[in-house]
Amino acid sequence: MDRIFHARVHFLMYVFLGVLTAGVCLSFVYRMGLCAALTLLLLVVVVERIIHTAYTITADGRLVVSRGRFSRPRVIALRDVVRVERCRRMRVGGHSLFAYLLVTYGTEKTVAVMPVREDDFVETLTRRRREIAGRIATTSQPERP
Repeated sequence: MDRIFHARVHFLMYVFLGVLTAGVCLSFVYRMGLCAALTLLLLVVVVERIIHTAYTITADGRLVVSRGRFSRPRVIALRDVVRVERCRRMRVGGHSLFAYLLVTYGTEKTVAVMPVREDDFVETLTRRRREIAGRIATTSQPERP
């Protein structure tokens, strides 16, 4: 069964949406049609990316990182995942402004994910990796006559 995790929306994305909305409104007020159209288009792309970002761990052993309809999904085989580490950036007063998971796979390739439930994501990812490793170990053992 596939497990889908939705992305957590960072507070800076809300700030960015506010700035874009203000830009669209000011462009309409000052009658700058082209600027308003371009800013509105950018606003649509950003909102669509926020709403449709999802991380899917499939039953056949893949992690699919989908960042909206306007970008291609990144498919990662779970057997290629080397490590998953929690990263905290810009610590202020004991709290971090940026928190994400860094998934390292293949030959030092990385992808940053921000699932809503980080602990469930890491638990599901490690459990599926163990299941796949168990299946590979049982299928690769030679039969004895």
